[in-house]
Amino acid sequence: MPLVEHRRRVTHPAPSPVPPPEPPEEPLDAEAEIQQLCRELNDAGYTAEISWGHVVVSPWTNIPGADMVDSLADLLYPLKLANGWRFHQNVAVHIPPLLDHRIPDLMVTSRSPDRYDDMRVHGHGTLLVVEVCSPGTRMVDWHEKPLDYARAGVPLYLIVDPVTDPPTMTLMSAPVADLAVDDERQPYREIVMVEAGQPLELPEPFGVKLDTSAVFG
Repeated sequence: MPLVEHRRRVTHPAPSPVPPPEPPEEPLDAEAEIQQLCRELNDAGYTAEISWGHVVVSPWTNIPGADMVDSLADLLYPLKLANGWRFHQNVAVHIPPLLDHRIPDLMVTSRSPDRYDDMRVHGHGTLLVVEVCSPGTRMVDWHEKPLDYARAGVPLYLIVDPVTDPPTMTLMSAPVADLAVDDERQPYREIVMVEAGQPLELPEPFGVKLDTSAVFG
């Protein structure tokens, strides 16, 4: 009787269906690309601002400048606690009508300021914006940011300038309402400058005189 070889029947599983290709992502427009780049730079620890539609990466604040911001924050801290305000050092001010924004060294706002998006607040939603000058930022702090902040509606802009001799603190208030992007008028109607050691009065809602000697150490 002939031998018959019995072969084991192997059943192969049916191949998994191939998922349809995902639709390609829609390309970002130029403004969205700029915002995304700026967001990525800030997430990576850089200070990235948008000026005239261009991303500008600013140098980090040096230690003396950071100490001045900290000393100023100490002077304002009782008001912060009493009023429930917020102190910000990495939140931007939206500068209309473009998608520009600036990131001040210190921003004081109410607990829930009017936001433009999750990165920026409207200028009229701030109480005070502070910039501490360095040799690399002094021209921008004095000649570009006053117009930007006034156009945004920032009510009080404080410039702490340790670069000049003697050091000064300058408060700009009462922003002009109808400023153009390239306006050549003085963007703030009231300007008060004091030298280090002289008191500087902050109007309401602050209503205090700052001890500038404490800021400059």
